[in-house]
Formats: sequence, C-alpha cells, structure tokens
Amino acid sequence: YTDILLINGSDSCSGRVERQYFSKWGTVCDASWDMRAASVLCRQLNCGIAVSVVGSDWFGEGSGETWADVFDCDGNETKLSECSISSWSRAECSHRQDVGVICSNSSLALHDGLVRLSGERQCEGEVEVFIHQVWRRVLLDSWSLTESSVVCRQLDCGSVLNFYGSSSSSPEHSHECVTGFQCSGSEAHLGNCSSPQTLNCSSTQQLSITCL
Repeated sequence: YTDILLINGSDSCSGRVERQYFSKWGTVCDASWDMRAASVLCRQLNCGIAVSVVGSDWFGEGSGETWADVFDCDGNETKLSECSISSWSRAECSHRQDVGVICSNSSLALHDGLVRLSGERQCEGEVEVFIHQVWRRVLLDSWSLTESSVVCRQLDCGSVLNFYGSSSSSPEHSHECVTGFQCSGSEAHLGNCSSPQTLNCSSTQQLSITCL
C-alpha cells in the first residue's frame, strides 16, 4: 500500500481506517485488524498509543474497495509496512465491517467515559468504560437503571432493556475495574456523571447491559 489514514473522526488521530493500494482508496475489514495493528498505525501517524478498535457504527461505512489483507503485527513496529501481510478473500467482508481506530492523542480519547459493549450484538454485552487511559470493566454494585439509560443513550442504542451481573471476564481486564457512577439520568454520556472510583477487580460480578 502507499498511504493509510484515519477518516471521518474528530481529528487525524481517530476515524475509519482507509488505505491506498495501487492508487485505489479503500477501507479495512475488522476481521483482519486487531489492537496490535492499531498500535502500529497510531505510532506511524504520531498519534500516541491505540486506545480502541471500533466498528463501522463509530465512524460510518466507507465506499470503494474493501481491503481484507490481514496485518500480522507484533505491535512494536514503527509503521504498518513492517508487518507481514497475508491475503484473505474480499468476499468475506463488506463496508458494514469497516474498522475504525481511536488513538490516545485524539480528542475522543481524552474524554473519560468513552463506553463500549463487548457482546455478540452491537447494543448488548459487558460494559467497558475508558478512564485514566485504560479500558475498565464496571462492577455491578451501586449501578442502577439510571446509569444504564445513560449508557444506552451514549451508544445510540435507544432505551435500556435490562442489566445484570456477569462473571465472565477476559484476562486482560482482570485487574482494571471501576465503580460508583452516580447519574441523574439526563446526561448525554457517562463522563458527565459524578466521578467514579477505579479499583482492582475483586468482585466477579461485572456489569452487562442490554439496550433496546
């Protein structure tokens, strides 16, 4: 490829990944991308470290080609061209799977209270909140329908259906948790609620949520 950029974000350090290959611009498939590739891209763009890899619901669907080459990076490279690349069939991907990246130097990453759900569907799953430069799972204690409604609104997922405790937690989150959000219910995002408390995860009851 000859060039790669982040498009449609709040600044040049966040957005949909677009790369130029033989003078054609196209998007990158989320199945061929991970945090290691994102880390290299953020470094290449002088955008700090990778904060999050996100789906097309964040920065919209692109147009043109969909590049499905898998970037196999170890995460320490200075630019993506140093990573080995293996090709997939482009039939595997559509613009619904266009990947986006948020780097730490983006204004998006500076806002405590960035939220994502790690579930099978877009509007359900375990709640993760970005606080103090780290993604943290949310503990179930002190959480209510009020805070849930703010999360669903923030993610443009409508209203809350239910929330519940879940003991399934991935190893990389085993020491990073947060609790104590106090929202009035009218906030646009969790960052506007009263300051939460970060802590090591002693409880296995971590919050999952389903929005309508």
